[in-house]
Amino acid sequence: MNESILKLQELLDKDCKIEKTYPSVLGSDAEINIVTVEVRCPDNIIHKIRAYREEATNLREFIRTKNLDTE
Repeated sequence: MNESILKLQELLDKDCKIEKTYPSVLGSDAEINIVTVEVRCPDNIIHKIRAYREEATNLREFIRTKNLDTE
């Protein structure tokens, strides 16, 4: 599993929630090289996870299949 997915899963296990995803997970995968996910934890700290190229596609698919996207 990719590092970005593991980091996201770790935050989600701590009851953190995805606040924003750039670009939107519901958009097209064409030409996606960078994905940024903002995650807010219960203590109001915002974590940013950034993934590149193939890992970006995998991260977007992980969010899509888990129905985690808030947009």
